[in-house]
Amino acid sequence: MAKKVVWQILLIYLTTTGVFLTIFFSIWYEKLYEDLILIKGENLREIRRTIVVNIANNRFVPLEENAENIAKSAKIQFAIFDKEKAFFDNLDINYTKAKVRLKGRGISEGRVFFMAPMSLSEYYLGHSKERTESDEGLKILIQGEDVGKDLLLIKFEVLSFALFAFGILGLIAYILVKISLKPMEEKIETLNRFIKDSTHEINTPLSVILMSIEQLEKQNLEQSSKFLRIKLAAKTLHQIYSDLVFYNFSHTLSNEKESFNLSILIKERVEYFRLFFEQKRLCLRLDLKAHSLFYANKNQISKLIDNLLSNAIKYNKKGGEIAIILSENSLVIKDSGCGISKENLAHIFERYARFNENQGGFGIGLSLVKKICEENGILISCESKEGEGSAFRLEWELLT
Repeated sequence: MAKKVVWQILLIYLTTTGVFLTIFFSIWYEKLYEDLILIKGENLREIRRTIVVNIANNRFVPLEENAENIAKSAKIQFAIFDKEKAFFDNLDINYTKAKVRLKGRGISEGRVFFMAPMSLSEYYLGHSKERTESDEGLKILIQGEDVGKDLLLIKFEVLSFALFAFGILGLIAYILVKISLKPMEEKIETLNRFIKDSTHEINTPLSVILMSIEQLEKQNLEQSSKFLRIKLAAKTLHQIYSDLVFYNFSHTLSNEKESFNLSILIKERVEYFRLFFEQKRLCLRLDLKAHSLFYANKNQISKLIDNLLSNAIKYNKKGGEIAIILSENSLVIKDSGCGISKENLAHIFERYARFNENQGGFGIGLSLVKKICEENGILISCESKEGEGSAFRLEWELLT
């Protein structure tokens, strides 16, 4: 339980920390990304000016031819285009997909670039109106060097630091949580030892009481109401003791499975509870037509039946009815008791769940039943109507 709490606290802490670290390292990555653009694209603005000046000086040469001559002589990769077409393009990247990121610069397909308007008119002394109008909307994009490896290094650096920071913070958090929960773990351990020792101490006097009752019964002494009450109290205490042992010290019990006749086992457990049926004047209806073998841990199935029968008795009304129906691959234990409300029905198998304060118990019976069913491959379900009773159905696969 303590370990579960530790992991839950760590999960919440690491999730919150992870969000903040993601924001922090995303900002850091963006800064490194922008620095790379500025550094690698530093000279592209001047190259753009050189190209524009050359085109302006050779304005009588067709733009396409002029641009091609500049590209060959200067060994520069660039494109001149407007919204409709490209007048020149010797790029390795698609200029239509290039998105400006910072001061006209950006990275596209792993290459840095600089994009700006051509503005040829500013290089003409007369600022010709005709040239200005034809120049409107014209852009130039200059391609720089390949920065793919630099981007990869930045990503690796940021990711490495992020994982390292996350690991360090996670380790610190784990140590702090362990330190803060240490007093609770010690108290839990003390409580577990107390339960174990108390359970062991209860077993001895309880065994003496039960053996004494059996000896008195064998002597055929007249059984007064006081004797019957002692017998009921002893069996109830034994039931509680058995539940505690099963739930808290199951590792001390045998987990071996075997084949046995479920019908015979049910009859044995019904006989054990005979006195309880008589005390509440309950009518028992047995329908044990099936006699197929059942493969499971017999002690666990015995405990399962005991808990379902105990609940059927405990939450039943005086003069009520309990039906036990066994078929080839199912067992139904039905009572005419107080029933369970719809909102509580989904929580009946939870540990310490109790919905009737007028009845005793620790709220571990049905959670123990659920645990036994899971360990033995049994599907359990419950149908209940408040004020009319409940029916627990156990289903399993037939032995082949």
